[in-house]
Amino acid sequence: MVFRKIPILFILMVLVPTALAYYYYYYKASPQYVAEAQFIIQGNNVPKLDVLGALTGMPSMGGGASDALVIRNYLQSGDFLKDISKVIDLKSAYSKSSIDAYARLDPNASQEDVLDYWKNMIEIEHDQLSGISLIRMVAFDRETSQELVKLALSQSENLINHMSNRLRNDSLAQAEKEAKAAETALTDIRNKITQFRQKQDVLDPVKQEGERIGQEESTRLALVSQLQTQLAQAEAELAQLNTFMQPEALKVKNLQSKVNALRNQIAKEQSITKKQTTGKSAQAATNLSKFTELQSQQAFAEQLYQAKAASLEQAKIEHNRQQRYLTVIVQPNLPDEALRPDKLTGVLTVLLLSFLAWGIGSLSIAAIRDHAGWV
Repeated sequence: MVFRKIPILFILMVLVPTALAYYYYYYKASPQYVAEAQFIIQGNNVPKLDVLGALTGMPSMGGGASDALVIRNYLQSGDFLKDISKVIDLKSAYSKSSIDAYARLDPNASQEDVLDYWKNMIEIEHDQLSGISLIRMVAFDRETSQELVKLALSQSENLINHMSNRLRNDSLAQAEKEAKAAETALTDIRNKITQFRQKQDVLDPVKQEGERIGQEESTRLALVSQLQTQLAQAEAELAQLNTFMQPEALKVKNLQSKVNALRNQIAKEQSITKKQTTGKSAQAATNLSKFTELQSQQAFAEQLYQAKAASLEQAKIEHNRQQRYLTVIVQPNLPDEALRPDKLTGVLTVLLLSFLAWGIGSLSIAAIRDHAGWV
């Protein structure tokens, strides 16, 4: 008699779905075990000052945060499933006949379906303030969930080490390449100076040619040589600044202006020297000009080599210092009881949604009846 007073629509839309949900959660749903672990990615390099974070109070995304995002994407990718396939077969582990049909993975599922299913079985959280990341793995037996967390940590550590080593090795290789090129350039210019001396059969061409062209011309050529040395030093310093500063920087612009001024002054002095020595000792002046130019090139090559050698030493220090590593804070636990599915929450959710659907449906039917009666 009681059920006769209950509307049939309420029974079909609320009581039946709730009863089915209760039956499934309490009698059919397979227990799901959740294992978790916590880790942090650290490095022994000095962190950079975050001006924006200091002003706004919001934590910035540093190297550890970006590495954590890389790990999250990796663990939710097909590459991770492929990497651990030799240790554990996820498709077999999640498609056992003992698992209820609703939660079980289809044994004939494609790789895309397996990946979509896997994303529902893993949860990764990252706290930007503390830098700690949390991994949760869901499986239908205790041992599998713990084993999956261990594999996730192991593979993540391998990934971090691979990225760190590759970055450091690339930086060191580039510094070695630049230092070798600078050393080769310096050796070449030294060989040219030696060949020039052997050709002229003189140890100090500046002194000998200066005596031949006169004291005034010699003084002017010595000035040119001094200016060329200053130009070589300025060009070396400019080349060093261009490696880490923008061309629009004030310091770079000032140094470029100095280089241009030295070049103009050298061209002016060389022009005067050429006019004064015309008809006197043109060949001596030409030889002296070539030798002073070679000397300026040597000075530039020496300055550049010293800068690249210093950069190489710094790269070697950074190669040993800038290392990132994954530290496990909380080891993977072996679950004592199944935390999923949350039976009571599941039943209440179905009841609430069913009740809302029944309420909307009842109001809709009543509105249609009133409208039909009004017409």
